Amino acid sequence: MMENEHLKKHIDDFLVFISVEKNLSENTLNSYRRDLEKFYKFIVLKRISHKNIKGKDLVDFMIFLKRNNVSSATIARNISSIRGLYRFLASKGEINPYILNLFESPKIERKIPQVINRQDVNKIISVRTTERESLHIRNMVILGLLATTGLRISELSKIKKENINLEEKWIKVTGKGNRERIVFFPQELIPFIKHCMSREGVFLFGTKNGNPMTRQNIWKIVRNAGKKAGLGISLKPHMLRHTFATQLLEAGMDIRIIQELLGHKSISTTKIYTQVSRSQLKAIYKKYHPRA
Repeated sequence: MMENEHLKKHIDDFLVFISVEKNLSENTLNSYRRDLEKFYKFIVLKRISHKNIKGKDLVDFMIFLKRNNVSSATIARNISSIRGLYRFLASKGEINPYILNLFESPKIERKIPQVINRQDVNKIISVRTTERESLHIRNMVILGLLATTGLRISELSKIKKENINLEEKWIKVTGKGNRERIVFFPQELIPFIKHCMSREGVFLFGTKNGNPMTRQNIWKIVRNAGKKAGLGISLKPHMLRHTFATQLLEAGMDIRIIQELLGHKSISTTKIYTQVSRSQLKAIYKKYHPRA
């Protein structure tokens, strides 16, 4: 349809708009782009006009995603991206605003985050992942910071040396939406962080050409450490973040402080960790109570 030929440009304009207006990270912007490209291909394939889209068309789109093994959470994000695009189009007078009433995100099946125990955390931090001493220390710092600060790997990879305070044991990091926050690390990591800081470059974990280490390389280091430590699971960086948050909650820390340390914009995101603790309590109850 002729109308949809303009949609590609509308999508590009929308991505530029949210990039400037919301100051989004490159990763978030790419998620929007992927979501909207899927939607564009779908309506072109089905010969649907984006100006006259119906509720049934959105249902068909969600079914289409589900058949391609897309999770409920990702489907919800797709619908949210499309909703944002249509709000943008409505503000420009490109569509009838009533279309916005069609968008309802599907109910998200919230999974309880997978965590590991304290013994396993100690194993992966101390395990030797490489024979080269300098790389072993670097990997140990990467694993240690992920486990003791709750950093995302995108935040960890871009740590600048100038943002590390060794005396007070904190690091200033930039998270989602370019929001800055302070995270704290334990005393035991200081000599190893100093070693990493002694290398050339701006970033704590920099490459030979001066760029930050890629998220993919950090992912491989974490997965390899889990394997070498004999954890019996495919260890992922977010498991260490989940474990960090759960340990703080179990120690009695206020959930709003945990929210601040994790860099969550919404407290509802942090509350998922209360479900972890409840599930663990339930497991302990079942194991030890004679009438459970």
